[in-house]
Amino acid sequence: MHEALVCVRLRVSTPGSRLLDFLRAEPCAVQAWWIAADLDAMVRFAAPSRLLLQRAVADLGRRAGAEVVEVHSVLRPLDLSASLTASRDA
Repeated sequence: MHEALVCVRLRVSTPGSRLLDFLRAEPCAVQAWWIAADLDAMVRFAAPSRLLLQRAVADLGRRAGAEVVEVHSVLRPLDLSASLTASRDA
């Protein structure tokens, strides 16, 4: 499974509802958050192939009226269950 975290800024003329409608219909969209920063939303995408993942990200601009600010590929999750001592040694 390929995953990415995408920072999104909406175009000035794009309502937030358009992004929300796109994400609800996009099978690769796993989670999303409205962000109070220089961007409007952070979206987590997951897909079985990099090609599908790239298409979903590209569709943010074409179909959702968004500017993709940054795309961060997820390599692997961090293990947060380790002890505090082990975390300090890393």
